[in-house]
Amino acid sequence: MRPQDQGGAQRPTVGDTINVVQRIAAPPGALVQPRALTDSSLATLLGPPDVSREGDSVRIGYTLSVWAAGRNELVLPGAVVIGTDGRVDTLPDARVQLDVASVLPEGARPEAVTPQAARPWVPRADRTALPFLVLLPIVIALLALAAWAWRRRGPLPPPVAPPMAPHVSVQRLAAWLDAGEAGVVVDHLMPRLAGRADAEAWREAVAAVRFTPGGETALAGLARDGIALLPDGTDDA
Repeated sequence: MRPQDQGGAQRPTVGDTINVVQRIAAPPGALVQPRALTDSSLATLLGPPDVSREGDSVRIGYTLSVWAAGRNELVLPGAVVIGTDGRVDTLPDARVQLDVASVLPEGARPEAVTPQAARPWVPRADRTALPFLVLLPIVIALLALAAWAWRRRGPLPPPVAPPMAPHVSVQRLAAWLDAGEAGVVVDHLMPRLAGRADAEAWREAVAAVRFTPGGETALAGLARDGIALLPDGTDDA
């Protein structure tokens, strides 16, 4: 087993991350399950161990953060090996020598080192009105273009009145009613009796039966009542 510093040959310092590699002889088909390192004052395991097979052995990689300066011995719990016959074997603990450099000045005692003063806050952004000054002419130009397009289109066209049914004489309406065209008669009577107070009850009755299945007889009676509300002798349009 040997430690592999991510930075190369340089000694890791307190707080650095290192890789510790362990190789275990295991027959083909055997399952090797490493046990996690318990957090200690020496090192902390940053993730689950990485297990891979290399020929007749199994490689176990531990990613650690080291905390203690100097030369120290780190104990890793022994891995569990499950053979193809189901036999379970727990290997003895492994030991690795760590050589970690201190981040303190050389020869200084930790209690005698004066903490450095806190660094000032870094401003998140510069406050300036430059973006607004850049966008203001663009906004004014767009508003002017919209006003010019609004004036250029001219006045709105007058609303078109809905088509009105031509006025038909009372005699012709009565002839249509006798021919069984009560719906046509009602279509001509509705605009002619619109707005008349004496025809309000008639309009409500027509609305109630006009599109009701089987209401043809009632509609014919209402058509006759509506003709009676018209003045006699209305000429054709």
